[in-house]
Amino acid sequence: MQVMIMRNGWNWIGWGIVVGLTSFPAWGAEPDPEAVRRLMEKYEREAAEEAAKQAPAPKPRPKPEPAPQPKPKPAPTVNYDHEAWKSAERCGTAACFRAYLEDYPKGRYARMARARLEPESTSPPVVTERPAAKPRPAKTLIADRYRDNGNGTVTDVNTGLQWMRCSLGQTWGSRTCNGKAEAYPWQAALDAADALNRQGGYADHQDWRVPTKEELQTLVYCSSGQPKAWNDTGQLCRSDYERPTLYQSVFPNTPVELYWSSSVYAFNPDGAWLVYFYDGYVNIATKADDHHARLVRGGQ
Repeated sequence: MQVMIMRNGWNWIGWGIVVGLTSFPAWGAEPDPEAVRRLMEKYEREAAEEAAKQAPAPKPRPKPEPAPQPKPKPAPTVNYDHEAWKSAERCGTAACFRAYLEDYPKGRYARMARARLEPESTSPPVVTERPAAKPRPAKTLIADRYRDNGNGTVTDVNTGLQWMRCSLGQTWGSRTCNGKAEAYPWQAALDAADALNRQGGYADHQDWRVPTKEELQTLVYCSSGQPKAWNDTGQLCRSDYERPTLYQSVFPNTPVELYWSSSVYAFNPDGAWLVYFYDGYVNIATKADDHHARLVRGGQ
């Protein structure tokens, strides 16, 4: 008889069959080991299934709760009234404040907007009336040509030029020119005019300059009337004429000398044009020479 180790968990029926097969071989032929093995596996499976049925079913695991999602932030509330007022203030014009009142006539800032507009709407513009200029008494022209400006200058009504009555270096006073007329090289005469303007000018003007050749010629006056009284031809005065050859009551105490113009001699840049008030002749001199100057403004 073969002895077999019993396994826990087999039921009595299975073990009985196995014991019977092994203990009583006279019931039949010698038992087949392979058949016994298969039989044992079968009953092992049946025993396992029976045990599984009797075992309590495992409790299902609770599903984990989902993590709480953050609540979305509420969208910011736009205060359109406030934004419109800020825009009007940044603009700052009456038109912008009026536009605010049109959109928000009862808005939070309506009173302030009206206050900004109040000076414009309630305050009438201040009109300052200038006193009417007193008409100047008509002045008699000197030599039917020069108007005395009463400040040491005259205006030639024919040319519109305003002249200093005195030469550079002299001063006007007591109806005449006092002092000695200075003599300058050509460039120094131009510089003296610029310096006068920088220092405040003369007779309320700061645009005095050395005249051109053509402007300086208009001062030539031939008392003899030859070749003409107002001799702007550049030719000499002829016959019996007074010297200096300009209207002496207009330009008193003028030396009978050469006077610079600002015109440069075209054929030699070292020379410049001048007028000789001994006879009214127009001539050329080297710029390095010393001669007198009378300033003018206007024209050109």
